[in-house]
Amino acid sequence: MNANNEEMEMTRTLPATSHFSAGRLRGRMIGSVVCSTFGAVWMYQALYYGYIATPVRLTVISVLTMVLIIWPVIQLCSYSHLKKTDADRAFWASIARPYWINFAIEWVLCAVVVNWLVHIHRFGLIPHFLGVIIGLHFLPLGKLFRQPLYYATGVVMAVGVLATLAIPAGHMRNIAACGIDGLVLWATAAVLLGQDWLSSNEL
Repeated sequence: MNANNEEMEMTRTLPATSHFSAGRLRGRMIGSVVCSTFGAVWMYQALYYGYIATPVRLTVISVLTMVLIIWPVIQLCSYSHLKKTDADRAFWASIARPYWINFAIEWVLCAVVVNWLVHIHRFGLIPHFLGVIIGLHFLPLGKLFRQPLYYATGVVMAVGVLATLAIPAGHMRNIAACGIDGLVLWATAAVLLGQDWLSSNEL
């Protein structure tokens, strides 16, 4: 009897709504891990690009990064027993191609732009160009994953990083550009975690 109960628990399905979809729950946590990781990269860049790296600041960034990554990883593990539905599989099949195309375009553009800026010795503009490219790549993701948050992420990142060009070239502009990229990604990760927490409370 206990074995049967355990098997039923391991194979239980979620309520039949996209809000509680196993694929959606896992997808949000994967998105949170990705945003947290790359957000940390930008925050470290802000410290080094702006020549303000200190043991205390590095420690703060590291602790926040660990929290923002470990939390969704734990959640992913807790969702490992949930079964993907046919709707989950069909949804991914319908978006897989445009998702990978968007992914490839983003990385190719980033590589080309970085190489071009290095070639013309405009290193200080790298975080601005990358911020715009990365920000714009979130817009298709918002449509693909039906996640309005990604629209906000893309617009705020792109507009915010462009606004830093009003700052005279130098360390402060580098700090501002990298900081905006990193903070926007961290904020996105935090909102995804908040959405997950609300969903978990309703299960």
